[in-house]
Amino acid sequence: MKKLIYLGPEGSYTQLAAKKISPDMEFEAQSSIKKIIEIMDNLPPNLQNEVEAVIPIENFIQGIVRETIDNLVVSQNIQIIKEVILPISHCLVTNEDNPINIKKVYSHPQALAQCNGFLVNNLPQAEILPTTSTSEAVRLIKNSTQCAAIASMDAASFYGMPVLLEKINDEPDNKTRFILIGHRQLPPSGDDRTGFAFSTLNRAGALVDVMSIFKKYNINLSYIDSRPSKKVFGTYTFYIECDAYIEDDMLQQSIKEIMPLTTFLKFVGSYPKDII
Repeated sequence: MKKLIYLGPEGSYTQLAAKKISPDMEFEAQSSIKKIIEIMDNLPPNLQNEVEAVIPIENFIQGIVRETIDNLVVSQNIQIIKEVILPISHCLVTNEDNPINIKKVYSHPQALAQCNGFLVNNLPQAEILPTTSTSEAVRLIKNSTQCAAIASMDAASFYGMPVLLEKINDEPDNKTRFILIGHRQLPPSGDDRTGFAFSTLNRAGALVDVMSIFKKYNINLSYIDSRPSKKVFGTYTFYIECDAYIEDDMLQQSIKEIMPLTTFLKFVGSYPKDII
């Protein structure tokens, strides 16, 4: 049976996404996005068709998951195969029956940010502590008092924890985009997204020169972000997503014209968009 690795522990939103993508696979939880990508990068050839992974890439409120982008950019062998978008509804999970008794709140930084208004207004006395995932937060407080976790109803149920409050995220229409990563590529669906990472020379107009080529070929850029290159201070790697399939003629022509303008160019994946 094929294996699907996900950001755990069990009960995480990423596990819910993994089950939606491939419900019949064997599941394995890992503790961090970095570790998952390292595992996928170092799979021996005989396992590259047998193991895939699911990680979060973007929240509709808080934006890109930087740990995912930073590690995808430097990965050697993997690419994005598919995406899935899940509605996210956070709960306050705790053994306490009154919020005033809560002294510490644990959760993933993205979940904490998505509930920042709730925390400021309802738990101003609490210390806010980040964890590697929302389900890890529930696991940590399972036998604790004066502590709470922000996590899903599923995570609370999995660990047998009571939910004090539901739907505590500041924006009710909260969604997260998860990606399936591996060593294969799906054929075009007719509504695809392609991701690239690239760096340019550190000179005036360098980024504009690259962007103008996408405009020239009428390719819509749906996302762009910059990350420190981690090589020379003040230099950056850009991550972009465009509405096209990697083998589309216009995108191929764009790549040919962009290559001389970049010092680094990496294909990250071409995959069908999920329907919101």
